[in-house]
Amino acid sequence: MNRHTRLTALLLFSILTCLTLTACQKSPTASGSGKAAAVEPADLLLINGYVYTADQNNTIADAVAVNDGRISAVGSTEELQARKGPDTQVIDLAGRMMLPGLEDAHIHIFGIVEPDACSLHSKAMSLEEMVPYLQDCIKRYHPDKGQWLTVEMWNFAEGNQTSAQLPSLRAALDAVSADNPIILWGNDGHHGAVNSAALALATDPDGKVVGLTGATLATTFKDYRDLVGMDDKGEPSGGLNEQARALVSPPSRRDAKSLGPLLPAIGEELARNGITSVQDAALDPSFLPYLKEFEASGNMHFRIQVATRLDPLDFKDPLTGEVRIDDMMKILEDDRVAFKDSKLIHPRAAKIFADGVLEGNPYSDPPTLPNAAVLKPYLQPRFHFDADSGKLDVLGYVDTHSALCQETRDRMADYDDQKAAKAFRAEHGFHPAQCIISFGVLRDQEPFINEYVKRLDAAGFTIHIHAIGDRAVRVAVDALSQVVKPGSGNPHRHTIAHLQLVSPGDQERIGAMHLYLAWTYAWALALPEYDMTVMPFLGDVTGPEGLYDPDSYRMKNSYPVHSTMEFGAVPVAGSDAPVDDRSPRPFINMAVGVTRQGADEHKLNAAQALNIDQMIHAYTINGAHALSQENLTGSIEVGKQADLAVLNQNIVNLYHDGKAQDIAKTRVDLTLFNGQVVYRRE
Repeated sequence: MNRHTRLTALLLFSILTCLTLTACQKSPTASGSGKAAAVEPADLLLINGYVYTADQNNTIADAVAVNDGRISAVGSTEELQARKGPDTQVIDLAGRMMLPGLEDAHIHIFGIVEPDACSLHSKAMSLEEMVPYLQDCIKRYHPDKGQWLTVEMWNFAEGNQTSAQLPSLRAALDAVSADNPIILWGNDGHHGAVNSAALALATDPDGKVVGLTGATLATTFKDYRDLVGMDDKGEPSGGLNEQARALVSPPSRRDAKSLGPLLPAIGEELARNGITSVQDAALDPSFLPYLKEFEASGNMHFRIQVATRLDPLDFKDPLTGEVRIDDMMKILEDDRVAFKDSKLIHPRAAKIFADGVLEGNPYSDPPTLPNAAVLKPYLQPRFHFDADSGKLDVLGYVDTHSALCQETRDRMADYDDQKAAKAFRAEHGFHPAQCIISFGVLRDQEPFINEYVKRLDAAGFTIHIHAIGDRAVRVAVDALSQVVKPGSGNPHRHTIAHLQLVSPGDQERIGAMHLYLAWTYAWALALPEYDMTVMPFLGDVTGPEGLYDPDSYRMKNSYPVHSTMEFGAVPVAGSDAPVDDRSPRPFINMAVGVTRQGADEHKLNAAQALNIDQMIHAYTINGAHALSQENLTGSIEVGKQADLAVLNQNIVNLYHDGKAQDIAKTRVDLTLFNGQVVYRRE
């Protein structure tokens, strides 16, 4: 290559580089006096701040310049004053902390705003407290006879204490109404509870109404047995989880026609929390037209990657039983093409559910087991609830491997008779159903997961898998190992969400595959009332250390954020709102993520806490990588979009001053999207 050719190539490279950074800074040019030409005045200057850039070096600056919605300079206030022109807007941060706009990589945006519906607001209520509350809902919404009452945000894991008059969820909801079918939608998206009027509506595969009873659960609905709570009479106790809820055909809780118009309020809620990019982690395609209309309005101030959820049961061939994956792929491909020119909406991911959840119901008799898929069978605790003190204890465990239990399992049908079950309890001190051995259930079946993963990866989609139990995590890792080889870098940014329990070997495999892990950090704390719905089913809690035995498998492998990161996985942040709470609450998540501590002295697997820099990166640059937009967002660097969040306190200083729990009190003062202020706290 001659000198002229090399110069031409260098010039072209320079031009292309500048074009790549749409808002690249004008290069100083030499003048006759030897002075650099003046730089272009900024549209916006943010000065005198603590600017946490989240760049590769964790640079701290104190000023940022913005031109045409992009960051044009980062540095000191003194340096950037030269960019102030007659029309430059100046925001004095007055020492406040500024972060890149936050990225929530696992959220359900159409649930973060309260609809006009009966709601329990995640409050922990006993059944005696719940009944009059729901009776008021009947008066307020006055459904006609036979019409459904749907109840939002039921806290399935706290409260729900029974009484002599109300021994089950079913009894409590029957006391609310015998004329109206009622469903409580769990605030986790996986649990539900119904009354007798609702159970009577269950239909068989031919559409015939047969009702959900002990008899039909033994025959027509036997595949759903592990998802239905049962009472001591062998009848449904009201609890319906996962797919079992659909058996009674309740109204949809995620109706695009009613929730789509909430998008302006949804945008405001995200901005109030400093969130400028999200992934909706299980969106039905019916919501996409509402997003498209919102973007066209010019009022959409967040970026969204859509992880489309297509339920394989909806694509099951009635003759062969096989899932029509070709039909699923066509829907995904068509939607991706339809939004190829969108700047804000990207349906380029797909959702898979490996399992359900790890919470059981200790107040049910017999206790309802969790349904998340686990490697070792769930234990069968013998609970005792003292109604006077409200205290729940574990007295001991049923030996499910005993000769008694083996014999009981062989003749379980004999105990459908109430007298026989009562006699068994009187003799042995527990219900015969507690001899059942359960490993939980996979929600999407393993052969389907394996094939769907291969098809999705080949088509270039990002795969997002819900996996809670350690067996479900293994199934997810096994499926992804077909398409992500260790050391490959995981180019399609495949992700697993939640990971409440992960075996040590799978933690290492996850790291080697460089998987993105969407953690809801606010869940990784010690909360005794909640933990009583989980820990006793996973291991013996009757020892001196109780629920929080540090040497137990359940504790050492609970939400293993730090160890998976050390092995090479990338931690990102996913609030899972409205699960547990409608608000995305990023700073509560951060506070728990760096402390693993709740309101008392207990910590949940404290060694797995992140430090403050790792936590901020999970919410910023790591999230941007997971959403395939690291060239646009995630750090405060020249050329990137000016998506920014200004806080009322410095969370880095709080952490280093030993006040990490106070991070939860942080508020967002300003949120900017593309350089425009879209939220200002009064």
